[in-house]
Amino acid sequence: MSLVILLPAVAGRRPDPVPSDPARPWPLHDAVAEPRRRHRRLVTSAGQWAMARGLSVPADHVALWAAAAACDGAPGDVDGVTGPWLAAALPTFVGSTVGAWCALAGCRPPADLPDSLRHLYAFLAGSGRLHRGSDPLPELDAALVSCGAPDVEAHLELTTFPGPLAA
Repeated sequence: MSLVILLPAVAGRRPDPVPSDPARPWPLHDAVAEPRRRHRRLVTSAGQWAMARGLSVPADHVALWAAAAACDGAPGDVDGVTGPWLAAALPTFVGSTVGAWCALAGCRPPADLPDSLRHLYAFLAGSGRLHRGSDPLPELDAALVSCGAPDVEAHLELTTFPGPLAA
């Protein structure tokens, strides 16, 4: 039996100039530039929803979620109805999936990502984009509160920080 690990392709334009230290991570904003463009409607809608409620859901966080969910093969369409999302799976998604995506993209995930995702899932539920088979929003919220920041360090052995790669 052989094990195949699928690694996501990370598209985007490499910022100039290229840092001389390959171990230096790229800014999240640069790493998620392509996913931010690809998921522009979702990013914009989530931002407008959050602003209307006095909440913070940074565009880069939404783009990071969409890129990681798409690479993970999350059921549904990250730009449409997504899920079902289960509370028990969220710590693994945030810790491992997002961490792996960031390690491959050459960035570090924001420490406050779980807080942003709490608002993002509320937006998805409120806008009819959260699959009806998902766990109730309070359960998703509780899982995100307890999961902590994504774990990039566990994935650093897979890659150095190359920065966003050209498509």
